[in-house]
Amino acid sequence: MNIKKSIFASLLACICLGASAQEDGVKIEYVFQPHWYVQGQIGGQYTLGEVGFGKLLSPNAQVAVGYNFHKVVGARLGINGWQSKGGSEIDGQTFKWKYNYVAPAIDVTFNLSNLIAGVNPNRLVDVTAFVGGGVNIAWGNKEAFEASQGIDNLIASKWAGHADYESGTAEEALYDSYLDSQRLRLLWDTDENGQWKDATTVRGFGRVGVDVDFKVAKRWTVGLELAANVTTDSYNSKKAGNADWYFNALAGVKYTFKDPYTTREIAPDVKVVYRDSIVEKVVTKVVKGDCPKEPKRLDVFFTISSTKLVASESHKVEEMASYLKNNADAKIKITGYADRGTGNPKINSGLSEKRAQVVKDELVNKYGIDASRITIDFKGDTVQPYDVDVLNRVSILVAE
Repeated sequence: MNIKKSIFASLLACICLGASAQEDGVKIEYVFQPHWYVQGQIGGQYTLGEVGFGKLLSPNAQVAVGYNFHKVVGARLGINGWQSKGGSEIDGQTFKWKYNYVAPAIDVTFNLSNLIAGVNPNRLVDVTAFVGGGVNIAWGNKEAFEASQGIDNLIASKWAGHADYESGTAEEALYDSYLDSQRLRLLWDTDENGQWKDATTVRGFGRVGVDVDFKVAKRWTVGLELAANVTTDSYNSKKAGNADWYFNALAGVKYTFKDPYTTREIAPDVKVVYRDSIVEKVVTKVVKGDCPKEPKRLDVFFTISSTKLVASESHKVEEMASYLKNNADAKIKITGYADRGTGNPKINSGLSEKRAQVVKDELVNKYGIDASRITIDFKGDTVQPYDVDVLNRVSILVAE
């Protein structure tokens, strides 16, 4: 009979241990790491103009180096360039020209995937928006000069027979005005006599766009970029009285020099034996045979770098408020902590203070506990109540 009891007890112990292991199983938290990357892309450009879409398409390329210093925000230095095109159509006759440019720019990037869905290196697609600007350096505009001569000759032939601008009918005057507007009045490569000269022009530009990256390896992604660029009216040599635009569509690869994420094991539901040095020992004097009352302790945990109460922890504050209401003479001490594994002593000191204060504010403002019954303290990362870093993002509540 004793043997049967021993076997049964052993099996029961194994079942309990197995259940505990399952209950106490660790979870993985992904921690962002600042990192550098390089990017190479090639594609096409469309320069906004007055001829057919296909006639204003040209090749485009870009190389860039960037640094993501936050899980959402980063910066990128890129050099974009190759070719742009311009064009006009006058009475069925098409004039086209192309020119070269290079445009260094600085962008501020925003990882929208991390912003909305949090850090997750297993995500296959990342969407990043950017906004920036730089300088557009253009040259090789001789085709525009030649097109300008052709346009002037066409206009001159259309005007043949008119004594001057005022001599025609109102309809003719409107037509003449239209013809005159087609002249390339903003050529940047003519001399004072209107003759061709090889020249380079520099103008500022701004841009906004989006990158969609597809993960193919731990440090490699392939992606698509779309960008809208705006610059001065003289970019395509035509005077329109408004800014000129060109649009880039690029495909390419990106390589990250350092793993962008590390992992941390967390066990938010694990029951851990507290260190004796942290729990204040309360000595209650026994009077007339009364038994001393055990202090009530609750630990309210926070997420990394946060002082916000999460829904899974707020019920503990409600439980403590109920205890204080049922024990009118009880007072509570709230001590805030931060984990030593992240941040620095100055940041962690402020975090721990705010974690204690937010619990006090919740007790006072939401549950009506008298503030005089609450004292707060904070330890930063100088004291670690747990052996697991992630559990030290905590406010410990002790009521007696």
